Amino acid sequence: MTAMLKALGVIPARLGSSRFPGKPLAEFFGKPMIEHTYRAASESKLLTKVIVASDSARVLDVIGAIGGHTMLTGECATGTDRVVEALNRLDRAELAGYDVIVNIQGDEPGVNPTHIDACITALRGDPASVMSTLAAPIIDEREARSRDVVKCVTDVNSNALYFSRAMLPHSKTGVFNPQTTPYLRHVGMYAFRTDFLLRFPAMPPSALELAEDLEQLRVLSAGHKIKIVRVDSTLPGVDTLADLHELTARWPTASS
Repeated sequence: MTAMLKALGVIPARLGSSRFPGKPLAEFFGKPMIEHTYRAASESKLLTKVIVASDSARVLDVIGAIGGHTMLTGECATGTDRVVEALNRLDRAELAGYDVIVNIQGDEPGVNPTHIDACITALRGDPASVMSTLAAPIIDEREARSRDVVKCVTDVNSNALYFSRAMLPHSKTGVFNPQTTPYLRHVGMYAFRTDFLLRFPAMPPSALELAEDLEQLRVLSAGHKIKIVRVDSTLPGVDTLADLHELTARWPTASS
């Protein structure tokens, strides 16, 4: 009998953000932002369990108070490192039961649970890929040219070819024309095969990764495949207090 496939969602949350200290606990429509993210991720139909991983007891107390799963970690350089540390702290038998691990950004209270499921489905549907992630169309030229917005391009099978902070693709004339050229904004949700994610921290950073400051380029540089799932749109994540104000204005209940 084939064992039932199970997916685990891990939400890494760091309290000491340099651009927005205390971000996970920032109030958003009456609740800490991390609680919104946890509740939204828990609506996924394919995640067996969702864990918030943090080095802050204050963050974990918020999730524990609503009956959520938590994992205390040490200080970590990246969200991916925090996810891997959380996995290494799980019971070995439990970890062995998960074929897919989804890294869900803690600063995205508007995460769409159907997007989580789409990432899981895409990865399970392509044995050659080690991970999957999301991309949404770019129609704003400022967004296409912003170094704070990560862009990606794919082949005809929706495999990632490259990610960049530069405008991608960049036409010979430099003109932005979304009607003739597809521009895609990378959305930072990642579904990993469990065995690959556990090996990832030991892989040396590539020159491309260091140049762009994008971890996913380590995967491509090593010759692995990343499946891209296209979605129509996503609510923005929160890096700064200004981002939180913008998201508040765009929140579906804000105008109701």
